[in-house]
Formats: sequence, structure tokens, C-alpha cells
Amino acid sequence: MKVKTEERAIVFSAVINFMVALLKIIGGNIFGFMSLIADGFYTVSDFITDILALIGARIGKKRPNKRYPFGYGNFEYIMQMIMGFLIMLVGLVIIFLSFNMYYNKPNLLVIIVILIAIGLKLYSSNMLARVGKKINSSILITSSKESYLDVISSSVLILVILVSQIFREADMIGSLAIGLLIIYQAIKIIFQNAMLLIGVNTKNEKIENEIINIFNRYKNIKVNKITLIKQGSYYHLILGIVVSKKYDIKTLINAELNIKRDIRKRKLGIRFIDFDIEAK
Repeated sequence: MKVKTEERAIVFSAVINFMVALLKIIGGNIFGFMSLIADGFYTVSDFITDILALIGARIGKKRPNKRYPFGYGNFEYIMQMIMGFLIMLVGLVIIFLSFNMYYNKPNLLVIIVILIAIGLKLYSSNMLARVGKKINSSILITSSKESYLDVISSSVLILVILVSQIFREADMIGSLAIGLLIIYQAIKIIFQNAMLLIGVNTKNEKIENEIINIFNRYKNIKVNKITLIKQGSYYHLILGIVVSKKYDIKTLINAELNIKRDIRKRKLGIRFIDFDIEAK
């Protein structure tokens, strides 16, 4: 039920992002405002994020089976890295275009387009935050914050328009700033997911002791490795566990869900939890 709700929210966000991107790019061309076109491509990067998040969520959350006994978790990280490189390409194209455009004083009517785009993105951001909190989905909560950043960048464009009425080059500065912002976001995505694939361990004895205490309640499941990766204000936890070969998939899934619930109840600042399973 949670996965289906999560997917529906991502699809809705993708539709909104596609509409807003078209609105910005077409509006920017009609009213001669390069910064809005650049911001439209920034929204395209959000659309790409939604599509890859949907693909990654479907495949990455598949349960372990005989062919892939350790699950599909790494696929999600790879998809996110591909997304990061695509977004970086968008940023580079925007910067290139910024230096190769002739700038005119933009029509003030373009503010109407921006206000419509802001309204749609605010609605999408609030929806993602509301649903994310309701079903405890870190993906939706993160997407909500990213959508809100788009709202902020679009709001700044209103100031750029007003300045452009006097200083024409303000449009170029605005589009360059958006291009650099997109590249920064892309680098952050690539770096974070590369760290997840490599498995860089952050030491936190308090969290590790709490996790060991949780596993002490399970007789036939032992934790042999705790990988704690710091991502901004939260952690990504990867648990290496050893289970008996007698465990069937259904029992293992139930145990996994119970362990995740117990860890989240402790409020340790852990947003993502993955398992690396070894049967003995």
C-alpha cells in the first residue's frame, strides 16, 4: 500500500514538473526572458529526478530472490548517479547558452507566467510533504524540499525581471546563476550516491550500540557489519546481517520490516535503511 501511494505521488509530481517546465520554457521564449528558460530546464531536471526515482523505487525495492539473494538496492544508487550526470549536462548547456544569447528587456507580463509556475510547484511541494509524512516516506519528503527550492529560484526571477528593465545583463547573470545551481545539485547527487556504492563508514558509537541492542532480540539473525553514511543532517544505514538458511523469504521480510520499525522508533536520525544479507 505504501509503495503504491509513494509511486502515485511521484507520478503526480512528475506531471506537474513537466507542465511547469513547458510553461517556463515557452513563456521565456515568448517574452524574451532567458533566465526563465534556464529555470525551465532546472524544472526539467526535477522531472528527470521523478522519473528515475520511480524506476529506482520499483526495481531497488524488489525483494531478494534466488537469482538476486542480496536484493536490488545498488541499482537505485546507480540510477541516481545517472540522473546526476544528466542534470549536470543540463546545467552546462544553460551556461553555454547564457554566453551565446542576445538579451532584450523582458516583457513584464512574464511575471504572470512565473506566478502560475510558483503556484503549481507550491501545490506539488505541499502535497509531497503531506503524503511523505503520512506514510513515512523519505523519498517524498526529500522531493518536497527539492520542489520548494524550485519555488525559491522562480521567486528570485521576479527580482531579476525588475532589474533587467534597467540593467539588461541581469538576465544573463540570472541564467548563469541557475546553471551553476543545477551543476551544484548534480555534483551533490553524484557524490552522495558514489559514497553509498563505496560504503564509506561514519563512526557513531551511540547509534551502533542502539542497533546492536535491537538485534539482541532476534535469536536467529546476527548483525556482522554496520555501515553508517552521513548525508547532510541524516544517516543512511546499511546492515550486514547473517541469517539461517532455514529462513524462508516471508519470514525474512517480516523480520526486516520489524527491524526497520524498531530502528526508526529510536529516532536516531536515520532516513534510509538497507540490508546486505548472508545466509549460513
